[in-house]
Amino acid sequence: MRKGFKTTVKILCFGIVMISFIACGKGNKHNAPLAYVEIVGAAEKEVEPDIFYLSFNLNEPDKTKKNDINALEQRMLLALKSLNIDTKTDLTVTDISGDSWYWWRKNRPVYQNKSYLLKAGNLNLTNKICDKLDSLKVSYALSKVDYSKMDELKKEVQQEAVKKARLKAENLLSGENRKVGELIYLQEQGTSDNQNPYRQYEDKVYIVSANEANFVQPPSFQKMKVSYQVIARFSIK
Repeated sequence: MRKGFKTTVKILCFGIVMISFIACGKGNKHNAPLAYVEIVGAAEKEVEPDIFYLSFNLNEPDKTKKNDINALEQRMLLALKSLNIDTKTDLTVTDISGDSWYWWRKNRPVYQNKSYLLKAGNLNLTNKICDKLDSLKVSYALSKVDYSKMDELKKEVQQEAVKKARLKAENLLSGENRKVGELIYLQEQGTSDNQNPYRQYEDKVYIVSANEANFVQPPSFQKMKVSYQVIARFSIK
């Protein structure tokens, strides 16, 4: 009696497993994934930079005089403020150093120097700043460039990449009498933008007139390029 009961339980359990398997099999068959097409979509746009960053240093001109660096800094601040530059928000001190060894040897004030990073709103203002720094005999360099609406631009390029992926899928299936369905998978490959300052020089020399001197076209900055790539998977109808 006990043995027959175990056999009955095993048969019932086996029957439940079979029913579950059949049910799952029917569900998988009913919900089987549709055919799909996988496409790489890419887009890019170029813009003119409208933000420029200048880096420069102030060096104390005379080790024997105290606070020369402060006087030079004040002249620099006044020169920038004359261009309506907000030195509290757009000017950053990136490094301060001093020759403490010299002070220890000679018992004189520390020979100081300061490094700065200045944000300028446009190329015209940047040129005016360079003129001011030249007048103060301060050396400078263009550190980087940027675009004021970079976030919006990246969003546009991302959307364009997905649109191009769908268009490529439609073109691919156009000869098969099939249609592209909904987007079922999207993988980001990344966004890149070039912020390295680079000046392009024109090769042409322009002549104003026979009575005027020749002049060379002034340099222009290379456009910033923003690129984006995705892997998109669309269902096929």
